[in-house]
Amino acid sequence: MEKGKLFYRSAKTVGVLLMIATLLHSTLGTAELLTAIKVGSLMPSMENLFKNVWIFSCIMLFLSGVWVLFLARDLGQLQRRAWWQAVFIGLGYLGGSVTAMWWSGIQAHLLAFAFVSLLFLVPLVRWAGAFKSSP
Repeated sequence: MEKGKLFYRSAKTVGVLLMIATLLHSTLGTAELLTAIKVGSLMPSMENLFKNVWIFSCIMLFLSGVWVLFLARDLGQLQRRAWWQAVFIGLGYLGGSVTAMWWSGIQAHLLAFAFVSLLFLVPLVRWAGAFKSSP
């Protein structure tokens, strides 16, 4: 398979997976958060903080998925600028997943984010030399 198509398909796959994660995060995760608030698992003084963090994380997850979908075309054209952005997104998800697992233990959704980031990063790093700088 041509390298450009590999990067394009990888980005499209990762973008779609992030959009699916957004859907799950904003529905099932929100229900779980609201249940924790309702049964008193959270201190009342922390409820608004947790709600705000949850809303912000939903939005940021959605935006990063959209951004990866926008990068797909430029990655397919082997543009170095897109490579850097994709590497930073992949490293962010991998670093965030590993740090969260170190801090709070291994959880399925954190493993999933680590897997998605590796799905993105491995081809990008393996064939980094294929990307060219724009004039």
